[in-house]
Amino acid sequence: MKTKQHKIFWVSALVASILMYIVQYAVFNDYLGIINSFLGKIAFVPIQVFLITVVISGILSDMEKSARLEKLNILIGTFFSETGTKSLKYFSKIDPNIEEIGNKLKVTDSWVDEDFKNALNYAKDRDYTLNASKEDIIKIYEFLSKNKEFLMRLLENPNLMEHEHFTELLRAVFHLLEELESRENLHESSDNDIMHLNGDMVRSYRLITIEWVNYMKYLKNNYPYLFSLAMRRNPFDKSAKTSLK
Repeated sequence: MKTKQHKIFWVSALVASILMYIVQYAVFNDYLGIINSFLGKIAFVPIQVFLITVVISGILSDMEKSARLEKLNILIGTFFSETGTKSLKYFSKIDPNIEEIGNKLKVTDSWVDEDFKNALNYAKDRDYTLNASKEDIIKIYEFLSKNKEFLMRLLENPNLMEHEHFTELLRAVFHLLEELESRENLHESSDNDIMHLNGDMVRSYRLITIEWVNYMKYLKNNYPYLFSLAMRRNPFDKSAKTSLK
């Protein structure tokens, strides 16, 4: 049906165009002028095609991409507000090298792009270690369980297709939660169990830390007031306080 309508439209447009040229010839009796005008319009067609398909389409595509990225950053911000920052606090408390990472990731107002680049490289390359006890594992399990529905809604969001790393992060967190849920009694976890769960927590810890550095840079460059709060909630800085002096 639509194909037939399209054919009717184009045939009608062609007929209307021919009629307009006939009227123009009847009024002005200048076929050379009509031919000259017709050829001039044909010559301009490639330029029109270029402007529409390349320039304008490119601008619209960039605008759509920017809008999608903005929505994605809102999702990432929601993740850190609800789950991410608190998860990092749990992990950092059982990180035997918290002093080192605390010094490296102590973000301040004076940080520039180079500082964030160095911090990101550190977050990617450092050797993560966690010394979680049974009690620590239970606390993390209880926290993640409370946020399971929220995390599921995030993972179902189509905007995540734009961000592979964040999707990988959520999968790592879900895998950790799945491992924790599969244990009948975490209080009776064996040493091998604890070692295995530590490995799953390290994976989540690393991915969340990397994303946290990226997110802090985004906030500093785009939303200084949100950056101020995030800086005062720094999960790696033991001296960080949300209240201002």
